[in-house]
Amino acid sequence: MSRKSFKSFEEWGRREQDRRLRAVTRPATAPVAGVDDARLQVQAELAANAGPSTVHECRTTVLEWLQEMLASRLPRKAWRIRPFSHAGEGATCRAVRIREASRDHWAVQVESTPGPEQEVTTEIVVADAQGSPSSVGISIRDRSVLPVDALERYPADLIATMAERVPLLQGGRRLTHRPVVVESDATMNAFIKMLVDPGRDMPFAVVSVPPDEQDGALQAQWDALARFLTGLAVTWVLPSAMTYRLSDTVGKPLSVFLGAWRFYRPGFDAGASRSDHPLILRNRMIDDRGVRAAMAQFLGMAADERMRRDADGEEFPDFDAVARESASIVRGPARLVSFLRNSILGGAGSRARQGYSATGQDQGQAPVEGQGAEIAPTPALVREPPPAGLAAPAVDRGTRAGGSRREAPLLRRKLRAARETARARASRYEQAKERTEKAERERDEAVRRAEQLAGLVRSMGGNPDATVPFPTTWDEFAPWCDESLAGRVALTGSARRELGGAEFRDVGLAARCVGWLSGKYRKGRLKGGNPQLHGRIDDIEDGVFNVPCGGDSFECTWDGRTHTVDWHIKRGANTRDPRRCLRIYYFWDERTRQVVVASMPAHRRNAQS
Repeated sequence: MSRKSFKSFEEWGRREQDRRLRAVTRPATAPVAGVDDARLQVQAELAANAGPSTVHECRTTVLEWLQEMLASRLPRKAWRIRPFSHAGEGATCRAVRIREASRDHWAVQVESTPGPEQEVTTEIVVADAQGSPSSVGISIRDRSVLPVDALERYPADLIATMAERVPLLQGGRRLTHRPVVVESDATMNAFIKMLVDPGRDMPFAVVSVPPDEQDGALQAQWDALARFLTGLAVTWVLPSAMTYRLSDTVGKPLSVFLGAWRFYRPGFDAGASRSDHPLILRNRMIDDRGVRAAMAQFLGMAADERMRRDADGEEFPDFDAVARESASIVRGPARLVSFLRNSILGGAGSRARQGYSATGQDQGQAPVEGQGAEIAPTPALVREPPPAGLAAPAVDRGTRAGGSRREAPLLRRKLRAARETARARASRYEQAKERTEKAERERDEAVRRAEQLAGLVRSMGGNPDATVPFPTTWDEFAPWCDESLAGRVALTGSARRELGGAEFRDVGLAARCVGWLSGKYRKGRLKGGNPQLHGRIDDIEDGVFNVPCGGDSFECTWDGRTHTVDWHIKRGANTRDPRRCLRIYYFWDERTRQVVVASMPAHRRNAQS
């Protein structure tokens, strides 16, 4: 074991405190236990007294931030708040919009690639609906194969700039991007009351002013910290005199003074543990590097608290929801109505043009000399002059006009019927969509709750799948996957049909293999891949391997997309007897973060077999 030499006991103490603080804050940027597709979400509402132009101001602020981040000029239709797509330096963005009489939702998605096999998605939704406050939602999600620090993409400047221009509320309180300096006894009393409030859901980043600070030399650090944590935490500044009052109230071990910073999580009281509310001493922030490290640690802890709170809360609409709803607008009835309207309005004009052409031919116009002399002109229509005393022959024109008048009521009735049919179909569609969305929300909520409970059991050293019995027959296999492995393993329709005529004898072995895919294998994929998951699977039994399919790879369609199935679990390499040969062909779906079994339990037939 290597040894490090330290120049003083104080240096060793700083190193040891750094190590302990990193151990406390390490889970800050990791997904919450039991939430596999965790994302950082920040939402704010526009104040009720905000003017009608504030929604447009929010969208313009987002476009300015996009243009600066992409380092390229956005298209003209972007500034008109219309749907668009654009590519910049290392990132692409696209926007969609739903504009109706009762609502106007605008959403932007930015996909940035900081490195190979890395992708961070940022989504911004500005929603304006009648009967509810206008809102702004921002979310950041890491969709990388390789690990990446998604917090580096947190748009703190965007939220701070928006808070400067329009009045935003978060949790009923004004969203601030500046530090709150506690300079009076009334402010101090309010700060302590909110600090120990059990209903507080916003973390506090508390900065103490050292006694020797003069002329606001540290003001820039406080402003930077408050702007860095905009939307995630509130930054407070305690002058030296106020730190004594805090120590008298919560005790010196839980206080902050002499230029130190402390992060107070929600749920703080006088009996809280110091490790749950980390303290950063002043001697760790003697240079800009130390200050930036402290700010990054505070941002990680604030993001962790936000993801923990949102795991049980209701999610606001994301970009995909707005895009799906925008694309699902019924357009067939609208085209029918437009066709009938054009038929009514343009029918007479079309016939008039036909009459005009016939009249031109009746006049028997001769071709111009030198132009098409070899082509015979269209023969003129010759009519006999009317007898004396009779009106000029206008029978054709009158007949056509009378026919148009007789057809107009019929077309109007068809137009009204088409409109009523379109309204009825749109109403049925909206009702069906609401029922579908409700069922999907209930399903996702059930899966999320199950994952949270499973994560809680694992954190306590238990195994949530230990009490789940494995199926003993193939008829029980698909229901067992749907109930016990929901959200982790899915079966395609082809795999379900194959289970009906399966001949493999050891159903329990197949269930253990699929259970391994839902547990250890899936955890490895969520962490970016694990080489130990390839090859022989010792957790099941000898002779069971997880290897690429090789020549047995094939394509399958699932969830509306085409996937390549190039991995399988195998046992019985020297036989093709379906009673003893096991093959489980699967692929990893990055969008749903689950393993999809495409075929089992028999060996697939290919050109060689």
